[in-house]
Amino acid sequence: MDGAHRRCLLLLLLCLLPQQSIPGPPPPLAEPQEPPLPPSGTADPSARILRGRPSAPVRPYSLSLSPEDYHYYPKPRHLRHGQLRRLLGSAFDPFWMATAEPRRRNSSILEDTLETQSRDLADGAGRYRRKLWREAEGLELPALVPPELQGAVSHSLRQWLVEQAACRLTSSWVDLGAVFWPRWVRHTACETGPRSCSWPPGMGCRPAQLTHIKLLAWHCWAVQQPGPPRCAWRQIPYPVVAACKCSCR
Repeated sequence: MDGAHRRCLLLLLLCLLPQQSIPGPPPPLAEPQEPPLPPSGTADPSARILRGRPSAPVRPYSLSLSPEDYHYYPKPRHLRHGQLRRLLGSAFDPFWMATAEPRRRNSSILEDTLETQSRDLADGAGRYRRKLWREAEGLELPALVPPELQGAVSHSLRQWLVEQAACRLTSSWVDLGAVFWPRWVRHTACETGPRSCSWPPGMGCRPAQLTHIKLLAWHCWAVQQPGPPRCAWRQIPYPVVAACKCSCR
């Protein structure tokens, strides 16, 4: 038997031998786990908003609006207006929410009107417009006009670029259903249209800043099985779009 065959046979025998137990390092200690979350009376996205951590942000308007996703609903005695207003407290904001169907709910309102009614929207729009002006002032524009006209023409050109890149907000009222109060909430979104917000074209308006309003959610959990669940109104943070910016698609 040549050397190569002898080595192969030796390796085969070593593989067939029982492995000796070699003590290794002790397994790492398991991190303490949070107790399992109780079943929620609302859909999973709502439970994540209600009990999630700030490190895991929720996309705006990600809650399901399908009645099939909600198993328990508040009864008339749970819908007393005065009691719900006390539970929500100072978080009630008539700009963002309404207890009854608003008039002209399907009409879109442009940011020019919105930002005069909401401090969050005014701050967001002003912040990104100032950023656009700083970027426009840093551009080196070619000297294609006489020197005596360069100042005015450059300012007009920069102003045009800022207006072109300024992304507006639109809003519409959405009925979240009976498991939220107030059930009517204003959804803001970045204006979409055929024109691009950049020059040359190619970029689009995208959400740049979120703000969180507070709503009440009808939250249910199982106390013991079998038996009916226990339900109560709980405050939840609800993300809405507060500002948009021009960015790559």
